Amino acid sequence: MILWPILTLMTAGAVIAVWWPLARRQKSVRSGSDIEVYRDQLDEINRDETASLIGNVEAEAARIEVSRRLIAAAETAKAATVVAAPGPARGYRRATLAAAIVLLPLGAGAIYLSVGSPNFVPVSMNAEANGQPLPEGIEQTVAEVEKYLEANPKNGKGWELLAPVYLRLGRFDDAVTARRNALEIFGPDAARLGDLGEAITVASNGVVTAEAKELFQRANAADPQDVMAQYYLGLNAKQEGRRDEAVRRWTALISGAGEGAEWLPMVRNALAQVDEKGPSVVAGAQPAVAAPADHSDGAIEAMVARLAERLKTNGSDVPGWIQLVRSYRALGKTEKAKAAIAEAQAALASDQEALQRLGQGLQGLETEAVSDAAGRGANGPAPSAANVATPGPNASQVAAAAQMAPADRNGMIESMVSRLAQRMAENGSDVDGWLRLIKAYSVLGERDKALAAAASARGALAGNSDNLRRIGELTKELGLEGS
Repeated sequence: MILWPILTLMTAGAVIAVWWPLARRQKSVRSGSDIEVYRDQLDEINRDETASLIGNVEAEAARIEVSRRLIAAAETAKAATVVAAPGPARGYRRATLAAAIVLLPLGAGAIYLSVGSPNFVPVSMNAEANGQPLPEGIEQTVAEVEKYLEANPKNGKGWELLAPVYLRLGRFDDAVTARRNALEIFGPDAARLGDLGEAITVASNGVVTAEAKELFQRANAADPQDVMAQYYLGLNAKQEGRRDEAVRRWTALISGAGEGAEWLPMVRNALAQVDEKGPSVVAGAQPAVAAPADHSDGAIEAMVARLAERLKTNGSDVPGWIQLVRSYRALGKTEKAKAAIAEAQAALASDQEALQRLGQGLQGLETEAVSDAAGRGANGPAPSAANVATPGPNASQVAAAAQMAPADRNGMIESMVSRLAQRMAENGSDVDGWLRLIKAYSVLGERDKALAAAASARGALAGNSDNLRRIGELTKELGLEGS
């Protein structure tokens, strides 16, 4: 544990290096002398930075302040004497001192946490960093920086330093906000675009969302050699079932990397998984920076809940739906998995390609709901969550249905509906079956059969007001009332 005291002393030295030339009282000198002094100070800062006596952040802060003074001195070069620094200059100096005192310790910690390990792997690909303990007092330091940034929201460097710390603390939404702010202040480049895309992916439970994908594409356009963009675009391709593209991107990454690149093992492992049989979503597509301190079911459920909430407002995210269903299954929540499939079908009802990708991505999950997802979803509105429990095709039939021509797929669906109608004639007490049958006829455009099924359901369920209410709600929703 001797490392952190040493780092603390080093950081304190860096703060003093910035503080000393800015805090000491300036002598009253001629403006010409001022200019020479400030130029000498700039040279001294450059020499200290080159000799690694101070870091880039400290040097930049000191350089900005000295440059301001140099400009002010030049503007008053004709004056006989120079009075004490005016109020605004003192204000700038104080702001710089505050930034140094508050931001430099956090910056040193953030940079070390990101790149200080002897086994360095980029933050975007460093899942193992989650097991490393955070330094004591980091939350208090973050709170101080947050207070500073509240008063100085345009300090882009502060946001950039804070974002990776948020990720390590599991504050993923705050990390997204911080990186958005930095991007807005400094403007886009490959690194900042990729950083924001990474934060959004982490906050989305490891799913490369449409927004994140666009950011990675922009980063890739700005710098085709950007490792982060290439990796995540490959991950997105795999999550969406475009395995060939994933192979191409990751193979290019590996080919262009030196043997010393610490991220190589992870990319090689991801590439090896592409050819394995299984779902389109990468089995290891967990966030690159997961919650560091709590791997309990409660923490996982909270992440899944955030994903479910996000999908309510962005229902077009196919990888997100696949990830949600699989997460529910991993937690043993089969009913929620079925409901999520039904919601996904409803959200994607107008996009045949998306429905096909949904069915393909859920292959391998041996649940009745998954079978229903591709067998029915590709041709019309999804059944409600209550209607997904009736057995449908198996996993191989799911894959076959996704590849069928529309006429063939309709034939398969009509055959399934016919079997369902026969079963309901034998067991009329299954309200979910009746709801599904009525909706299936409606989707197929067979209105008369839908009306007949509704009438049969009311007869079979007579005496059960709750079930009759559900039948009535569905017929009203489908426009069958009053017919």
